[in-house]
Amino acid sequence: MRILAMLFITLLTACTSPRTDDQKAIQQVTDFYHYYLSTFMSSPPPALQSAEMRRYVATDTLKQLEIISKLPEPDIFNVDYFTYSQDYDPAWIAAFKTGDIRDLMGGKVVDVWLGIQDGKHEHLAAYVRLEENKWKIYRVRDISNKFESPIFDNFTIENIRTNSMSE
Repeated sequence: MRILAMLFITLLTACTSPRTDDQKAIQQVTDFYHYYLSTFMSSPPPALQSAEMRRYVATDTLKQLEIISKLPEPDIFNVDYFTYSQDYDPAWIAAFKTGDIRDLMGGKVVDVWLGIQDGKHEHLAAYVRLEENKWKIYRVRDISNKFESPIFDNFTIENIRTNSMSE
């Protein structure tokens, strides 16, 4: 009887494996967007260095966004980095979904669809990597419009800063 019980426990634990990295990465992206979309409409939006943002977003990405937030508003940075939109209707939150995930250079890319007007979706790619033992977003691309905000383009950022100082 003991052998049967041990066999049962062994089989049970073998069938319940810990969540995979893919599942953890998808869950982290999902949790971020549920948090972010619900607070995106608030005034002011969540602080970049808040505990919630640090939980979901890579440190160097937050630092770059902080630098950019202090610049005059140039055309290339006129949308929110995480949604690629200027505003967001709370009614669209229910249409959020994630899709495929793929490995990329030690990190992962999660397909994200944000609900937008007329029942349509905006397709984004959220790039994540392990930081502090958690999957954190370090890059977001707008797949629908084939665009990526150049937040890591230091040449462009420095030109904007220099031009704003000379005016």
